Amino acid sequence: MRLRTPIFTVALAGSLLIVPAAAQAVPCAVTDTMIKASATWVTKGTDLAANNWSNASFHVGNLAQVRTTGISNHKTWPWVQANKYLLPLDPANPYAPDAQSTGEPYLDVAYFHPEPEVLQPLRDTLRAQVKDGRTDYWKSPDALNMALPSFTRVAVADQDQAMLDYSFKSYRSLKARTFNEFTGLWSLNAQTTGWAVQGLAKAMLALPADHPYRAEYAKTLRKSVQTLKFLQRHDGFWGSTGKDSAATAMITYAIAAGINAGVLDRETYLPHVQKGWQALLTALDADGTLGWVAARNSWKPASAGDTGGFAVGSFLIAGQQLVPLTPGC
Repeated sequence: MRLRTPIFTVALAGSLLIVPAAAQAVPCAVTDTMIKASATWVTKGTDLAANNWSNASFHVGNLAQVRTTGISNHKTWPWVQANKYLLPLDPANPYAPDAQSTGEPYLDVAYFHPEPEVLQPLRDTLRAQVKDGRTDYWKSPDALNMALPSFTRVAVADQDQAMLDYSFKSYRSLKARTFNEFTGLWSLNAQTTGWAVQGLAKAMLALPADHPYRAEYAKTLRKSVQTLKFLQRHDGFWGSTGKDSAATAMITYAIAAGINAGVLDRETYLPHVQKGWQALLTALDADGTLGWVAARNSWKPASAGDTGGFAVGSFLIAGQQLVPLTPGC
């Protein structure tokens, strides 16, 4: 099959809303909050220098904030340069999906810095994995967020059908092992399912509208959110053992992205997006720190003082998707 949509636009769409530069800087409560949360994390966050999956998630959100508001804190490009454009690979597990999550902010930053060396290590790693051929490296549903977006976006940008096919087969393999076709859930843990739907939404947005893989990702996303809408708490949060800002941000993003992509019914699902966003606003303290963040896929209840860069990143991309759904923004 051929990829028929203009390549560079699609590659950006996986994480970044395509908005004309002149239309970005708009006064809007959503964007104001995004700027505040992002600025707070880069000044008060922990372990900001590490090349890891949590910081990768934050920087995806940070660049989404930049593209949406037109205001930069000039933190992501220095982080990418300090990483020397490399993925944090473990020689004993060279195709671990967590490490490949760093590729997503590299793809986003390449919009501003299109030097070939920015994406070369990512391309080399993904091509080597495709050549390896095994499709069982993705053990947990969170791999759909850590690895699937990078595979999809590089494949689309390079018109690499073998890479696109490989990542789809890996998705199908993971789905057969971890997805409940009856409930539509990837796990009884809300955050684990949140990782999955967030990654599916990113991959869906990265593909041409008429691509069959996009249709499959959208179908699975719809199945999941049909159940997730009933699991939203009365206070707007999602969470396995209480409110979890990370799970709530991921699911809010996925549903909003589905509405914007035309694969989820706006009338049915927009109230859940708005309720989720309002819940997230209650989790921000006066300084803009996002609290109530459960540790990754943990069953331990979160508290007001629990935060994390990965959750801030999901909060920021959720805000980006909320902007076109919000009057006045």
